[in-house]
Amino acid sequence: MYCSKCGAENADHAKFCGKCGAELVQIPQESTQEEKSAEKKVEENLQKDFEAEETENFQEIEQERKQEAEQQETKRRKNFRIAAAVGISTVLIAGVTTGVYFGMKDKQEKTFQTKIAMADKYLEDMEYEKAEELYLESIKIDPKERKSYDKLAEIYTAQGKEKKAEAILKKAKENGAVAKGQEVPKKEAQSNEKPAAEPVPDEKPSPNSSSQEENKEEEENKGEHTQDQDKIDDTKAVSLETYVDKVLVPKYGKCTAGTYESKYVKKDGEKKIVQPERLEKQKGVLASKLKDFDGDGEKELLVLMLKTGEEDKAKKDEKHNHVYLQMYEKKEKSIKLAAEYLALRNVMGNAETERQGIFLKESGGKIYICGSTANQYSLTARSHEYGMFAVNYDGTFREYASTKGLLTGEEHEKEITDISAKLEKIGLNATAKRMRGYSELWFEFDESGVEILAELTTTEQNGTEELSEFYETYDSSVLKPVQRKVTLKFDKKEIEAAAKRTEERLKKEQKKDEAYQKILDEYQEALLMGASEVQKDPEGYPNINPLLVFLTETDKGKTEIIYTMYDIDESGEKELLVGSRSNGGDERVVGVYCFDGVDAKNMFEDQTLAERSLLQIYENGTMYIYGSGGASYGNASFYRMDGEHTVIQTEQYTFDMEGHPEQPYYNDKEALSKEAFQKKLDSMGKTVSGLKWKTLSERITGEADPEAAKKKEAETENAGQSQEGIKTSENPIQQEEEQTPVYSDSEIQKKLEEYYAKGTEDAKGEEMTVLEQESTKSEYLVKVTTKVPGNETVEQVLYEVTVNKITGETVQKRVLTDGKTVTFLLWEN
Repeated sequence: MYCSKCGAENADHAKFCGKCGAELVQIPQESTQEEKSAEKKVEENLQKDFEAEETENFQEIEQERKQEAEQQETKRRKNFRIAAAVGISTVLIAGVTTGVYFGMKDKQEKTFQTKIAMADKYLEDMEYEKAEELYLESIKIDPKERKSYDKLAEIYTAQGKEKKAEAILKKAKENGAVAKGQEVPKKEAQSNEKPAAEPVPDEKPSPNSSSQEENKEEEENKGEHTQDQDKIDDTKAVSLETYVDKVLVPKYGKCTAGTYESKYVKKDGEKKIVQPERLEKQKGVLASKLKDFDGDGEKELLVLMLKTGEEDKAKKDEKHNHVYLQMYEKKEKSIKLAAEYLALRNVMGNAETERQGIFLKESGGKIYICGSTANQYSLTARSHEYGMFAVNYDGTFREYASTKGLLTGEEHEKEITDISAKLEKIGLNATAKRMRGYSELWFEFDESGVEILAELTTTEQNGTEELSEFYETYDSSVLKPVQRKVTLKFDKKEIEAAAKRTEERLKKEQKKDEAYQKILDEYQEALLMGASEVQKDPEGYPNINPLLVFLTETDKGKTEIIYTMYDIDESGEKELLVGSRSNGGDERVVGVYCFDGVDAKNMFEDQTLAERSLLQIYENGTMYIYGSGGASYGNASFYRMDGEHTVIQTEQYTFDMEGHPEQPYYNDKEALSKEAFQKKLDSMGKTVSGLKWKTLSERITGEADPEAAKKKEAETENAGQSQEGIKTSENPIQQEEEQTPVYSDSEIQKKLEEYYAKGTEDAKGEEMTVLEQESTKSEYLVKVTTKVPGNETVEQVLYEVTVNKITGETVQKRVLTDGKTVTFLLWEN
């Protein structure tokens, strides 16, 4: 009997290999007649191919020899000269023959090495069929090289084809195949009855070498296993290449690529909260990779293990699916789990949309294992979860950058700067750029130069019709199930397609920014033209709310237009909110715009947000609008975004205090008192607060200026042209000199005082004073002083500050110590 691991011959009754200690499988020595016929046919074909190739070369040589002989016979008629010529030709031909033969052998050796290298790569990626094909081809080229046989035996063993593994090792023995560098000299081979067995890297000591090994073998023979012994048994007859299929998959299962559905169900104890069912049918090995992760010259096995239904440590009553990184190493006589890391949390769970994945990135001689989770809940409970990590391995998993778990709400803001800077250092620039621009902590899995191991996505399928019906009844059966996609293998075409998707998405984001800027430009132009001009030509300003222009003009500086970006429905795309603020009071939203993929769209273009209406946005994604018709009459409506760039009205109430004093809020389903309606509002949770509003009116000079508007219109018509006299972005110096200042001295002074009142890294806000200094046509210069520590009655200059009155660019120079300069846009701080 031959060992399937090392190929050594053993007695027929032996249970373990006397050479390497591996367990032997009792298989009949003789192959079936069918297998013998197949083997004989393969061998005959191999021999024919090899002989045909050599025959072709020698036929060419023989033809050359005949031509040479004929030429010599014509020139030399004498027999002894002919004989001499023939003799010389024979020597020359022998030399040529030898050169051609060895040239052919060099070519064969290169082909052999190429096929072996390709097969090794396929085996590393566990693509057994492709690896098998190339190893068989390499045997055709060099039947004496042992490696191909051994690798084929590993593949067959991993596939549970022990008989084929034994047969291929037997064939290696019959062909006298040995490893490179281990060839046995002919004389020595003739003197030995049996060829020496191939050296085994992790050779097991003989069973007689210690009493401990003897006891262990006896226990195994009796079938008395402890849990630890089971682990040792798992690793005895496998390598890192076969460990996943031989051990992990039978134990834990294997995830399959494909698309799966999860229907909506009601959350326990909640009447109006529904969520997708957690996916449990997929579990076990998600993906694996054999690679030298720690740079020690030996490969390790990275396994992505999906564990389902694990209890949440923070919320004991909830169970989630998690993905772990597991690193296995071959140590001594077995394969050990060297390290484990919790990588992805709450995978394929209760969120309506999810995007998780793990990939490899090589940089600076290190391999970084990177992954992230982005979960969004938007149907009945508005929230999101972000989490990301980048680790490398040196015997344990070392965190390079991490959010330390899943973050929600505004918790992630403080992580953006630090993590994005670290990711740029290892070449993940697209992710870093998007993180800073959109404050979202997840990876671009389509980054160039990365190797994706697994990607998991969940997508909501419901449109306006389903959502409208659901919000009337909160019946989850009317909703379409979410689609969950598991992607595990990424070939060249998929990688190229992913890169193309990223490029298209980035273009879409740029287009969205331009569309929103167009809305703001329209408001600016309307302010410059004045309310009366806007009323005369409403079609010329299709995207604005005329109410804002009217209030700003009539209120003479007390009302200002403000704007901000906010993702109302947690779809991953922020909406543009435009509002007003009077006398520094609370903000009032009067315009909501979304991007439909082509242009910015006014979501309430039917003038729902009129002069006497009030919009409130709740954190759960609900938009509540109350339109007043007087002190005792009005309408109360609730809206939600439908995921298709429009809003749907989920509920509407009429408010009639005179006709229904006891229950003034009513519709065709119910009537509510003031107290009951307030409870309804309270049940929706908190309204959105803490938004970073920017002021639009501060960018406009003084009151309405028709001439300035005409000038701006002329500039717009000539945008992009390079004719002489037209200000273009290619000539910023000329543009700055010719432009009228946008910011007045008083506006800049006020803004600087607000800015430094917040404090800086050098001093607290209450310790600093902004001193008005001097002003030129294009610049405003001030000095900022601070109190002297220990003597608060004395002040000293801390900063010299210069503000560009056209662009708002501000340069701050630190006077006290090192002259450090910082540049920023004043109106964005």
